[in-house]
Amino acid sequence: MRGKPAVAACVALAFAVFGLSGCTSNTCEGQSVCGEDNDANGPSAGASGGGDPSLEASATSDGAPASASATQDPTDPGSRQSAGGDTDPGQDSPSTGVEESSLGPQTTHLSEMRPIEKRAYSGTAQIAGTPYTSSIWKDIGPSDNLSSVYVVYALDGKWTTFVADVGPDSDSRADAVIDFEVYLDGRQLGETHRTTVTRSAHIEEKVTEGVQLRLVAKHVSGSTNGAYTGQAAWGSARLEN
Repeated sequence: MRGKPAVAACVALAFAVFGLSGCTSNTCEGQSVCGEDNDANGPSAGASGGGDPSLEASATSDGAPASASATQDPTDPGSRQSAGGDTDPGQDSPSTGVEESSLGPQTTHLSEMRPIEKRAYSGTAQIAGTPYTSSIWKDIGPSDNLSSVYVVYALDGKWTTFVADVGPDSDSRADAVIDFEVYLDGRQLGETHRTTVTRSAHIEEKVTEGVQLRLVAKHVSGSTNGAYTGQAAWGSARLEN
């Protein structure tokens, strides 16, 4: 008979231990702290304060807590991602490029291009007292090989407008007079522009779908005794779209 009280005492002790701890099947119910035997399972949904178990139980591969972005309030304006990481449809995605229309005219100076016929000097030219960077020029004079000079550039139908300010360079003789003409595929564009060391001319001609641009300068007067009068200059000569 001495065995029965011992058994009863063990049952009562077991009931007291398990009934008071609230731990059954190795989980915690209604308790904020579990015994050491339950640490492997972590807090249950009841002990976590009602949070989402899938978020609170998540962790990085090295055991560190998941990033704070996983628990951001989706109503927070600063949080613009869905749970799947996709961009909020209500938010415009950043542009990956800039539309050409916002860049203004596309420009190339002739000083940066290689002529396909003849050649020209390039640099800064002073025309009628005004300096022009990215200019081209050619020697000119009354002799046969300098009385009419030209240079040709390939357009390949890529440009719409040719622009330049023309006249004798400041190193030319004070009495130099030079005519300038522009040709597109053998056809003259606009009028002949007569210039002096004190009077330049502005040229702006359409060259849409043109293949070759030919710039011509003709000696009118200046030197009568020698072969050299100065330079015929195209100030800031450029192609635009």
